[in-house]
This record gives sequence, C-alpha cells and structure tokens, in this order.
Amino acid sequence: MENQKRYRLTPRQSEIAVRISGNSQADLFANSAFALFDVMTDVEKVDIKDRVPLEVEGADRDDLMVNWMRELLYLYQGSGYLLKEFYIREAKDTLVKAEVCGEKIDPDRHEINKEILGIAYHQSRMQKTGDQWTAQLIFEI
Repeated sequence: MENQKRYRLTPRQSEIAVRISGNSQADLFANSAFALFDVMTDVEKVDIKDRVPLEVEGADRDDLMVNWMRELLYLYQGSGYLLKEFYIREAKDTLVKAEVCGEKIDPDRHEINKEILGIAYHQSRMQKTGDQWTAQLIFEI
C-alpha cells in the first residue's frame, strides 16, 4: 500500500465520513488509527517519544472498531497524545491488542488542523471482502 491512499474522506457539515482499507484486520486497525491523527494534525511533525500499550474489546467487529477509535481519541483528549505509529499485536473480531506510539502535544510544534470531537456509532462498520478489509467511520467535528 506504499503509493495508495490509506483512507478517503467525505466531508459533511458536522462530521467526516472516512473509508479505510487494509490487507488484514490488523492493517485496518493501524490504518484507521493513522487516519484519525492524520486528519487532526501533520503527523510528520510528531516524534516517537512514548509507547502506550492498548487493549480494546467490543461486542462484535463494528463495536470493536468504534471502541478502538474512541480509545485513541481519548488518549488525545484526556492525555494530550498525538500518535503516528500503530503496532497491532493481536486482532480478532472482539479484541485488539496494540502498542501506539507518538508524543504529547507540543503547541510550539504541533497544529491541530481539525478537532475531532468523537466517533459516531451510527454508520460505522467493518467488513472483509475477499482478502481486503474495509471500514467506514464517522468522525464528529
């Protein structure tokens, strides 16, 4: 997926619909996380200073994806983390274990381009088609 966009945005009035793809379920979780922070800030300016272990559960695939994204957003909103690298250790339909890497926001170096307030549960879904994994997420702005 080197030259391929990892996600596609569809802006709306108070939300952004994001379509993400990946070659595996783990890839999809990593690309979804990347999309969240890439929309918010210039991830090129984020350094790897902290590594945070993360374990998220969900009732099913869709619930898990939304919970995963909400947990990442909470790391930003609650602790000030901007993240850019995501190592998925385990990905199942109801559990994802990962290490997420980045640093706490530095107002002198980081600019928030788009503040994401939440991840909407409605219309968010994850599916496998052939050997390709895709997800649609709604970022509330």
